[in-house]
Amino acid sequence: MEHPPRPLAIEDCLNECSWDVTGDRLGGDPLFACAACGSEWVRSEDWTPIDWLGEVPETVVAERARPE
Repeated sequence: MEHPPRPLAIEDCLNECSWDVTGDRLGGDPLFACAACGSEWVRSEDWTPIDWLGEVPETVVAERARPE
C-alpha cells in the first residue's frame, strides 16, 4: 500500500477518541479524523484507530474490509 501524499495530522491523544470519515479523500482513500484531537488516519497506515472505549469504530472496520 502507498502512503498518503501528505503527512497525516498526528496529535497527542486526549483519551476522548471519536473517529469518523471526514468527507475528504487523501491519496484516493477516505480520510478519517478524531473529533477530540484532530489526528487523521487512512487505511494505508500500519495502525488502526480505536475509540475512547478501546474499540475499533465500525466505519474504520468497514474501510479496512473494503476491497482495494
